[in-house]
Amino acid sequence: MTTWNYRVIRKTCADTREVTYQIHEVYYQADGSIDCWNHVAVEPLGTSEPALRNDIQSFLRAFRLPVLEEHYINGKAKLLAERPMKVDEDLHADYVNKTTRAAGYLNQILGNHLLLKNEPNLRRAYNKVDQALAELHAILENSESNESSESKECV
Repeated sequence: MTTWNYRVIRKTCADTREVTYQIHEVYYQADGSIDCWNHVAVEPLGTSEPALRNDIQSFLRAFRLPVLEEHYINGKAKLLAERPMKVDEDLHADYVNKTTRAAGYLNQILGNHLLLKNEPNLRRAYNKVDQALAELHAILENSESNESSESKECV
C-alpha cells in the first residue's frame, strides 16, 4: 500500500540559480522510501471551508519534516533530505520559552473553562494535551542539560 503526504521541496532553477520552496505531494513505498512525487507544486483545496482548513493544516505539517531537495543524479530527478540546520542555544531557548508560554495559554484559555467541570470526556482530553506539553517541555529541559554537560566535558 502506498502512502503520501505533503512535503516542502527546495528547487534550484538551472538557468537562474534561483532557489524556491514549494509544497508537493510525495508518495512512499511500503519501506518508507520515496517512490515518486508531483513535479508541479500543489495549492490548498477543499470542497468546503472545513475541508480547505484541513488541507491547510496538512500543508503546515509538512514544515515539521526535513525539507527535501530536488537533485538530478545520472539525469534522473531524486529527492534528498536537505542538510539539517545547526541548532544553537538561542533557537533551543526560544522553543523552551514557547512551550512554557503555550502551556500557560492552554491552561488560561481552556484549562479553567467551566465546561471542563461538566464534561468528563473534555476534561480527560484536555489533561492529555496538558500532559503532552509537559512531556515536550521535559524533553527540551533534558536535552538542554545534556548539551551543557557535554560542553563542560569538552572544556
